[in-house]
Formats: sequence, structure tokens, C-alpha cells
Amino acid sequence: MDGVTVAIDSNKSLNTLAQHTNYVHDLARKVAEVESRLSDLFEKGGYYTIQQKIEQGKRLTFDEAFGLGVFVCAALNRPLHDAIGAKLKNIMPLDTHLLQATMLLSAMSTKEAYVGLTAEEIAGMVAATIHLDTVVRTTHDGPIVAFGGMGGDKGYPLNSHTTKLFSLSTLAAIALSVDGAVHKHHSYPNTSKVAGQSAIEAFGARSDFHTPQAFEEVLCQSNVLMTSCHNTRTLHSLSHKLKGETVNHVIGPLAFTLSSETPVHAMIGVNEKVHPSVVVDALSILSQKGFQRYENSAVYCGTLVSSDDENIVDPILMKHVVVLDEVAPPPYKTIASFLVNGENAGTYILSPEDFYDPRDLADFFPGSLAIPNTYDSIMEANITAIEGRDVTRAKYLAMTVGLGIFVRRCLMDPNALDRKKKHVNREMLRQCTKYGLDMLLSGKGKEQLDRYVAITNKFAGKGGTV
Repeated sequence: MDGVTVAIDSNKSLNTLAQHTNYVHDLARKVAEVESRLSDLFEKGGYYTIQQKIEQGKRLTFDEAFGLGVFVCAALNRPLHDAIGAKLKNIMPLDTHLLQATMLLSAMSTKEAYVGLTAEEIAGMVAATIHLDTVVRTTHDGPIVAFGGMGGDKGYPLNSHTTKLFSLSTLAAIALSVDGAVHKHHSYPNTSKVAGQSAIEAFGARSDFHTPQAFEEVLCQSNVLMTSCHNTRTLHSLSHKLKGETVNHVIGPLAFTLSSETPVHAMIGVNEKVHPSVVVDALSILSQKGFQRYENSAVYCGTLVSSDDENIVDPILMKHVVVLDEVAPPPYKTIASFLVNGENAGTYILSPEDFYDPRDLADFFPGSLAIPNTYDSIMEANITAIEGRDVTRAKYLAMTVGLGIFVRRCLMDPNALDRKKKHVNREMLRQCTKYGLDMLLSGKGKEQLDRYVAITNKFAGKGGTV
């Protein structure tokens, strides 16, 4: 804050938070609640049962994927390892456990790339992570919009070279919190020089909250809560140990640090490896099984396609045209699937004209989005977008804000989606986007950002009762 960078030890922050949430004390109860789902680990062959099924090319059930998630988390989470260790079949030393956990994640990564993960597999791994590895889950009366993104931004070929975009979902979460409560769970960079956590910290905000009260106070006082996977669970550490991505990028965006009873409107950005419809089904499973209460939600990705082509929703073709886990900038199309009243409402192609009247796009200057993948360039774009000083960046950011408002306010309306023709209600989405743009151009987005920075600094890095 005020130009001073605060160095945060994520491991120390995680341990401090775990102490103040009684995480270790509660583990035995939490394990007992799901013991019926862990028969592969406790009664059958343990690691080998799950490994063999993956190697045989078979799909995992929810419970098998849940067991896989628990086994992997326990390789890094020592209290969880101690809580289940005596019950595991084929007990192994910690270093062997870590090796086997790495092999399971690698096998699932290969499956994701070449075959695809199922909704049951995704939901099972996410459920294990939020139930047993996440040390805090904040309660909110709700509903609350929650952002998560899988990363993998490939950039757009603007100005004859591939460029990155600015921190869309992070800034959209801030702007959308003017309209209602918002949560975002994020991490440090992978494909970009700036990711959600580094972006918000560059503005001076903090995410190292050490008590449940601190999380609740930040959300209550600012209407937005951004949490770090580094400070709230151990799973993400494995990717850093391996110095590469695993299926953590699929688990993290769905594993919100919100209580199971908090009603959540998810806004999930996916990459080319995971079809939005599959993730919608995973959200439905998680809700049905009581691990997370999902209300109307959207799962989306941006493509390289600018012409009308209904085939881009095909899972095979989608792999070749999806380039980012965000809403696509004009003139490109966005693929989106929706969860409505607990059911998959189908997959839709969103065009820029669904968000704006063509006249409103007349002053849209694509060159403004040609941002080099450098820290300074991305942060400069972040600032001009949230302040509304660059009209093109503000209009592009408002598209994600508008979609969030559409999910929150409009999806319950039976006229919001034409399920037969697979069209969204253009008038509704345009109104929501205009509301978001007016919010940015009026300075309310920047005011909310400043408020969040101040409040997080008030409650971050403190032990004991806040």
C-alpha cells in the first residue's frame, strides 16, 4: 500500500489461518463425514485401485475421484495425512506418497488433454479439496457471485503479434461488487506476467487473512472477498513443486472458499481442454451432493472465431478455436454454458452484438487491447480499464461485468434464454452490459477498488481475534 510492497510467506500465512480455524481439530469429524466415499483408499487397494482404473482408460466415479483428491492433498497436507494415514491400504512413507500423488495428477492431466475429464471426475476432485484441504470457508447470507478461471490465455493475434489481455475477471469482480456481493479465488501467474493475485496485490490489496472473522469482515465491509489458493489450502503447492501445471487449474477455479450453504452464482472461465457444458454438469453434481450450493451460473471461454459458425461448440472443434478463459473481445465469439435452476440449460454462442448495439462498438479500438505480456504493460491496462479512461478497455471489461449481472439478475427469467434456438436474450444482456459500463465510466469501479485495498490492509496479516 502507498507504494510499499508487503512480502507474504504463503506457507506461514496458511499455517496461521489453520490454527485460528481449528482446522486440525475438526479434521477427524470431516473425514468421518465422507468415509463412505473413501472405500478405495481404506478398504480396497488404496492408491493402486485408482491408478489401475486410470491406466485402463476407464472413467472414475465421483467417489473414486474424491478419493484421488484426498490422496493427493494428503501428500502435502501433513494433518490430513495423519488423519487418514492409519486407515490407508498399502501405507507408504511420505516421500513415496508424494511420488504417487504426482503420478495420479500426471495421469489425470494426460486424460484431460487426450480424452477429457468427466463432470463426475471434476466434481469429485473439487469436493475433496474444499471439504478436507481448504482451511477456511466463509459464510455469506448470499447470493454471491464467485469468479474462477482456469488460465491458459494464449493471447490474440493483434498488430501482427500475439498479445495478452489485462486482468479481466479480477477487475470485473471489483466492479460487479458495486452491484452486490462478489467472491474471487485466485493465485499467482502461470501464462501471464500478471495473474489475479499479483494484480490485486499490485494495487495494494492483501489476501493474507488469518482468522475467519477477518474474511467475514472484509466481505461485509467491502462487498467483495478475494482469496488466495496459496494461503487457504495445500493442493496448489504441488504444481509449484513440479514447476508445471497439473489438473489443479481445473480444481482451483471451482473450489471456492465459501461455506457449503452459501448460495453461489459461479462465473467460471475455462480453457480449450474443458468444455463449458462439462463444468456446468460438475457444478450441478457438487450442489446435489451438498458440497457447494450453486445457484444460476455461467461457464465460458473466448474463441478466435468472428464469423457465424454453430460448430464451434463441438468439443473437438472447440479445442482448436478457444484461446482464453474469459469473455472474448470484439469481434470474436464467446462460448457459454449456463446452469439454471440446478439444470444444464445448454451451450450458447455469444457475439459482441449480444452485449452491445453495433453503434456502441463504433469507437471500439482493438489496438488498445494489443498489450505486451509484461508486468508494466498489463498493469497500465488494468488501471486505465478500471478507471474508465480507456474507452475500449472499459467497454471490454463491461462485457464480463454485464454477463455477471445477467447471471445474477436475469437468468431466473424464463425469457433470458431461448433454449431451442440457443440464443441469449440480447436486450437483457445489453442492458446489463450498459449498467456495467456506466458504473466504470462514472468512477464507481475505481472507488470500489480503493475501498477494497483499504479494508484488506485493515484486516490482513493479523492473528487472534480481529
